[in-house]
Amino acid sequence: MGEMTQHSRIFISYSHKDRDRADFLWRELCARGHAVFIDREGILETEHITNRIREMIVGADIVLLVLGANWIASPACRMELGFALDHNKRILPAAFEDVGADLPAEIKDINYVRFYGPGGAWADAIERLDTATDRDIDWIRLHTRFGEAAARFIAGEGAPPRGHELRAMRRWIEHHPKGAPDPTEDHWRYFKAGMARRKWGQIGAAVVVTLALTLATLGGMRAIATTQCEALRSGVRASEALDPVAAIETILTLADNSFCRASSAWLAVLGTLGETLRDQRLRATLTLPDPGAQVAAVLPGSGHLLALNADGGGAVLDLITGARIEDELPMPAQGGARRVLYDAGRFVLIHARRVTIWDPATRRGWGFAFANGGPVTHAALSPGGETLVVATGDDRLHFHSLASGRALRAAVDLGAPVRFLSFVPDRPRVVAAVGDMVRVIDLVPAAQGRRLAEPRTLPMPGEITAMSLSGNGSTVAVASGNVVGVWDLTTFEPIFAPDEYYYGPVDIRSLGLSPDGLQLAVGADDRAAGLQHARIHDVPSGKYSVTLQGHDSPVRSIRFLPGGRSVMTRDAAGVLRLYDVASGRPAPDAAPGMAEAVIATSQAMVRFEDAAGRARLAATGTEITLHRGQPRSVRLAHVDDAAPPFYNDRLSHDGLVTSMALSPDERLLVTGADDGRLYLWDAQTGLLLYTLGHAVQGLVTFVAADFSPSGDHIVSWDNHGTRRVWAVQPLTGDLFQTACRLLPVHDGVRRLAMPGAAAQDGADPCDAIPGMPRPGGVMWLAGGN
Repeated sequence: MGEMTQHSRIFISYSHKDRDRADFLWRELCARGHAVFIDREGILETEHITNRIREMIVGADIVLLVLGANWIASPACRMELGFALDHNKRILPAAFEDVGADLPAEIKDINYVRFYGPGGAWADAIERLDTATDRDIDWIRLHTRFGEAAARFIAGEGAPPRGHELRAMRRWIEHHPKGAPDPTEDHWRYFKAGMARRKWGQIGAAVVVTLALTLATLGGMRAIATTQCEALRSGVRASEALDPVAAIETILTLADNSFCRASSAWLAVLGTLGETLRDQRLRATLTLPDPGAQVAAVLPGSGHLLALNADGGGAVLDLITGARIEDELPMPAQGGARRVLYDAGRFVLIHARRVTIWDPATRRGWGFAFANGGPVTHAALSPGGETLVVATGDDRLHFHSLASGRALRAAVDLGAPVRFLSFVPDRPRVVAAVGDMVRVIDLVPAAQGRRLAEPRTLPMPGEITAMSLSGNGSTVAVASGNVVGVWDLTTFEPIFAPDEYYYGPVDIRSLGLSPDGLQLAVGADDRAAGLQHARIHDVPSGKYSVTLQGHDSPVRSIRFLPGGRSVMTRDAAGVLRLYDVASGRPAPDAAPGMAEAVIATSQAMVRFEDAAGRARLAATGTEITLHRGQPRSVRLAHVDDAAPPFYNDRLSHDGLVTSMALSPDERLLVTGADDGRLYLWDAQTGLLLYTLGHAVQGLVTFVAADFSPSGDHIVSWDNHGTRRVWAVQPLTGDLFQTACRLLPVHDGVRRLAMPGAAAQDGADPCDAIPGMPRPGGVMWLAGGN
């Protein structure tokens, strides 16, 4: 397989007078896949470097200087250069003018890319610049990563390197490319602290071994081991009824420092741990059932996604894996409904002149007819599910009781079509976008039904195109073209008075308020530039904090997930993407062209029988075999007879196996079968981690799959030419450490109530989880620390 390019993280240092040059570089480098950091507001000539700028420089692999007379004359730019040199960052000058002898002495000897004079056309120069940025990029990226870790360690917020990290840093120091920046003093302090810790760790390990041998000679080991083996079996059986987090904590606590040496007990531990881990390790690029589908709700409890198609059909999907979840939520019969909503735990089926409410808990439905008004356009249920509000094409709102089916009051004439309709969470308050205004209507209990309080009106300068309510019901945000307005629903005062959000001909298509109403996600089309914007803004100031990149088609829906830490977008092609709010970075996604590259170079076998009628894969210490006479089973066998046993050495499939491939680190095995599915296995234990539905409909004669060179994506394809890309999180450490890393992190710290998992200096306690005992000794799984 050919290597995939890992592009640079670049900070652009420029004078705010040369913003057009900096914008050109930012745009071109982003288009080539680089992560580019740039201060959009600029730094005034008399200002000091802000903490934000320092963080961007520390996190960058390369500092790109936009050289010219303005840069030379800018004290702020010179301070940025000094800070970059202090951190031994690679300096890459891009000269837009002949600065000659005015160059600072620190960069006089550095070759620069010329954007002026003969051969300095910007289109040609940017290609040379792109090539220069990726020189020795793997080493440079490690320079940045180890520099950030060293800074945290020196600041008292991190631990010195250990295990794999320490070995990787040692190899990095030993393979210093010619011309690359030298390791800094902070790098050396961090590395030496790790080596010192390793020395004391080896001494401590020797002491532990000595104590264990001493206890064994006293003759108490047999009785202790027998008792603990029984406790291990009993605890494992009890953990099968627990939720995944509680089960993992129980098993790790039982296994911690256990002296049990019975292989049957540890294989039982492996089986239960594997079942708990199953379905927990994958992330997928999620595509809705059809491009017109809508995200109806994130279901409470499971966190699964309910997606409703344009034709009224629906599906429940796992946000983490993209897998379709069957039988979690009964779906109503569509009955010719033009649109289906999910509100207050019930389905709302909108017909031309009728609304049907269908309760999935009781599987019972009841309908409301609106024969005298215009066609039904919108509907919403009150938070408690007692009241149904319906908008019809004659610009009226209708209020009905779900218990009696009667109208609670006469219909209200709004005077214009309703564009959006919703109840405020936990309050009998209706918010409707009507023409160029928002109407807020409170339903006040009365002796007979509900009466309406005096409506509140929130004006906008034009037709409303998007609306969003915060999860706590305190805030409403609306958009009209390029104008956004945000109001406090308690005081009805504007938090952000209606004003233009972006420059130029930009159409805002979707809004999403965070649960606390303090952040606003915006999806917009820039018609002039042909770009799709997806950004997160601070509500009071309107300034954006992060840009959500990666959209190839217009963003039609954007919303915060419960908890406010993630944002989900849906584009016009029906593709969902998850983003972290703090960083703006997406969940793992596929690089352009990766599927073609993997398929073109893959060794995954479709017709792979040898003369003996078998197919083989060789891993370190393991042989993986498929026999012609047993086409539904893949066999695992150890090359070394003394190796610990597999939990499962016969990998069974529902269809005929048509391909198999190992991940680059030989930790995962992916197999494809003619039942249209992929099977992902832990190659060390034989445990099935996940089943992926490659071909949901139609017959296939084969499904093939292979890993990308980095091991964090699987590409699958079939005889019809269908291609899918699955993003996976590679397993780290042995199976116990993998399970530990699934436990939740609270306030940035993962804490375990286990004496054997104690960690100091902010280190991940999962690194200290002990390995699995070998029968009669130590039965460890290769890959652990």
